[in-house]
Amino acid sequence: MLHNKIVKILFIISLVLTSSCNDLLTTPPLDAIGDEQWWKTKEQVLMMVNDCYRELYGPAEITDRDCLTDNGKYRNGQIPAVGNGTHDTQNGFIKGCWEYANIAKLNYVLEGIEKSKSYISSDEYRQLSAQVRFIRAFVYYDMVFYFGDIPLITKTLSVSESRETSRQPRAEVMAFILNELEEGVLKDIIVAPSKESGRVNEDVVNAFLARIYLHEKNYDKVLQYTKAIIETNKYELYSNYEALFRPKSDGANKEVIFERQYSYPLYVHSVNRDLSPVSSVYGGWSQAHALQNLVDDYECINGHSFSDCEGLNCEYVDKRKALEAEKHRGEYDFRDPRLQATIMYPFWEWKVGGVVKSVYGVDDPQSKDYVKTETHMTGYLITKWVDLEGTNPDRTKAHKNMTIIRYADVLLMRAEALIEKNKDLNEAVILLNRIRERAGMPQNIVIADQSVLREKMRHERRIELAFEGLRYYDMIRWKIGDKVRKGKVYGARMKAVNEAMDHKFVEERFWDDKMYLFPIPQAAIDLNPNLTQNNGWK
Repeated sequence: MLHNKIVKILFIISLVLTSSCNDLLTTPPLDAIGDEQWWKTKEQVLMMVNDCYRELYGPAEITDRDCLTDNGKYRNGQIPAVGNGTHDTQNGFIKGCWEYANIAKLNYVLEGIEKSKSYISSDEYRQLSAQVRFIRAFVYYDMVFYFGDIPLITKTLSVSESRETSRQPRAEVMAFILNELEEGVLKDIIVAPSKESGRVNEDVVNAFLARIYLHEKNYDKVLQYTKAIIETNKYELYSNYEALFRPKSDGANKEVIFERQYSYPLYVHSVNRDLSPVSSVYGGWSQAHALQNLVDDYECINGHSFSDCEGLNCEYVDKRKALEAEKHRGEYDFRDPRLQATIMYPFWEWKVGGVVKSVYGVDDPQSKDYVKTETHMTGYLITKWVDLEGTNPDRTKAHKNMTIIRYADVLLMRAEALIEKNKDLNEAVILLNRIRERAGMPQNIVIADQSVLREKMRHERRIELAFEGLRYYDMIRWKIGDKVRKGKVYGARMKAVNEAMDHKFVEERFWDDKMYLFPIPQAAIDLNPNLTQNNGWK
């Protein structure tokens, strides 16, 4: 597996390739590694290629970016300002999305692979360089999505050269990305296929192209590339949605197409600590919080909107009331099982083997989680990705592989393309019901007009992919920022708020259509006056 290779990388190489915080565009010093003594063996090339995988999404991108949306709120740092619309050109999170230090590293490695051509076979050269070029295209597309027009840099630059770059039109950068993937990477990646899981392969490229074309609204291309994935017959939905996000699912998991891999104890992350509550075995930091708006979107187990239960005389209204107790909220019972698998709510029980290990006591004055002590709490935390079976030392040694693309997303992308084309809607319905079936929900989506199916699809994407880093991309693609990220947002109903158990007020959010693009970081403009600012930002 790739993560076993990564942990063997020489730390000195990683340190050398870490960028200077004083320069956002230039490559690391080329004389830091003696090039005359490097790039002379396949092992050396593999070390450098493996290290490039660190530029892909990790826990921060996958779990935290939903806090830029109506799904969640982040506890501290620079993310909350972006989430509530009070950010500016100085925002540190946005500065981190300006990834030219990573582009410089990837360009450096690609130039190094060129130097190694006489030491590796031609097929190895094509295949290894294709892996790095894919990662570079992956990083570039993220920046295009966030910033629009950006500098297109495909070679290492001196400091003076980096300060003379300018922003190329988005269309030009997109043409480069798509040509690189379709005419280069896709053809080169198959010449010497690796059997190691976690590496870029043909399926990964096809799936990522489908994702790009979905954002670009080229639905014919989405259908082309999702069909290529489906027709491999290699992928299927994992049998248990909740278990999909626990460490035991790593390995022979036919739902995962691409993931960031980890290896205990040397190559790990801190999701267990960052997402879990104080009362847990991890003494967690509870960084990412879900919002009531997302919780409300989880349907009744009967398959209708939770808010419609009383009006429909749903059998579960009385059943929920019967379960209501001092330390139990019946409103979370008999809901879409993906709620329990994704979100910790008041008095959510942390169970291992059926035994309760702790309770999320956000509304309990005797709990370490009590909202009047932990004032940042919304009443909802994230359980997805957290290892429920770990011990305290695992708080910063989580090793759950972080999924970047999975088969359910491919099916949902295909359903969206079919609905937007208003074509073969029966297939779209079948795909949506497959997602619901795996989740344990009624397969009650039926043929309807385009607008109805569009809302059904958007609901499934939100619920199925919550806190997997995709909601922000959907929000921007669907142009719904003014609808979902504006106004007052709330957390759970709690006695700590008042005896009537009103929802906790979290914050007021602001939206301006200029926010469909991030501002160019002021730090980048300070280094290079040739960089212009996006409209509306100053």
